[in-house]
Amino acid sequence: MSSAGYSLEPIPQNGRIYGFWDHFAIWFGADMGIAVFWAGSLLTPGLSLSDAILATIVGLAVGNLLMGLIGLMGARTGVPTMVLARGSLGIRGSYLPSLLNYLQLIGWTSIMIIVAAKAMEEVISIVFGVKGFYILWVIIYGLIVTLWTLAGPEKWKPLQKAALILLLMLSVWLAYVTLTKFNFWMLLAKPGSGELTFWVGLDLVIAMPVSWLPLVADYTRFSKTVKHSFWGLYFGHFLGCGLCYILGALTNVAAKLPDPISIIAIYGLGVPAMLIILFSTTTTAFLDIYSAAVSFKNVFTKANVKKQITIVGVIGTIIAIFFPPEQYEWFLLLIGGAFTSLAAIMLSDYFIIKRYYDPQGLLKVDERYWYSYGVNLIAVIIWLVGFIFYLLVAATTLLGVSIPLIEVVAFSLGSSAPTFILVFVLYTVLMRCIKVGST
Repeated sequence: MSSAGYSLEPIPQNGRIYGFWDHFAIWFGADMGIAVFWAGSLLTPGLSLSDAILATIVGLAVGNLLMGLIGLMGARTGVPTMVLARGSLGIRGSYLPSLLNYLQLIGWTSIMIIVAAKAMEEVISIVFGVKGFYILWVIIYGLIVTLWTLAGPEKWKPLQKAALILLLMLSVWLAYVTLTKFNFWMLLAKPGSGELTFWVGLDLVIAMPVSWLPLVADYTRFSKTVKHSFWGLYFGHFLGCGLCYILGALTNVAAKLPDPISIIAIYGLGVPAMLIILFSTTTTAFLDIYSAAVSFKNVFTKANVKKQITIVGVIGTIIAIFFPPEQYEWFLLLIGGAFTSLAAIMLSDYFIIKRYYDPQGLLKVDERYWYSYGVNLIAVIIWLVGFIFYLLVAATTLLGVSIPLIEVVAFSLGSSAPTFILVFVLYTVLMRCIKVGST
């Protein structure tokens, strides 16, 4: 098990150590964090609080289903997500999303460290009146999440379960403090400013589970059963992410604060605030660091995963010192564009086209996944078409760019749903035509 977690080889059955609660703990902690509180605050006051809550529920219901299905593929085959992508894109075709995933996960690592350091700086300032240690907090958190990741998959079980219990207790406390300091029903009835449409808000929610699509199978590959992986992932992520989105939207409406940590600190609950920052950061960022290393190995198969974990942790920490987090909203939308399209292709290929995914064949120069020079050109082109379409729709809704037809789609359905449908249908129809033509 120790070595299996650092290779691309299928996890053997005796190495499948994750049950329902292990998956629940991992994915509850994955988006139980300051960055998701912050993302929730982007929904208001552009949307009303009631619309923000509805967007959260609908967005996670849809996004988590996609996560669960990709996770199911990992649980059945025992290989990471980017190795699964070889089945539809080709062995070399999977290199492009792998490198993109590597880069975006370094970005996520930096964002996790940034928001944690900023939140800790604010809490310490309010509680103890001390400022000016932001860079120190960046270094400390970078070190913590890197060491947590290096502990390895078999050590994450007790760490994640301990973090789950603490985060559940602290989040209940957090919700209690927030709801007792403000009139919830009055805030719920307050209209939004109209700066954000419901569909753009929905995109911002869906972007969160979608951002996990290129790495979810990296963890469900350790699952004892398919049911454990699907339902543990679905409910764990729904509860953790949904709670953060709603509380972020609530506190932004109530006090114009981007996260409830500030409210807790203001009311003298500094220690719980610090514990939330500590555990929510580590339970999220270690997933980014580990999967960045695994994605890198999918391209450079001789790479050492442990060394890559250290490299990603160090780079993420250095970037965190200089990275401007103001572009967070665009970052979420860009990621949604790339991996919504990829998920549509992978799910169509596996569940509709029903291509056989041989775990060992995916790791070798197997003609079934070699296509033309290792690239399924049709799949790669459709993926890029979907990505461009997504960006055009997002530009229409966010920048007010007028594009005929695209504008109608943008304000009726948003970006994520039409992109997924377009790519899914295009890939399914073209691949079925090819199969028919070849028979």
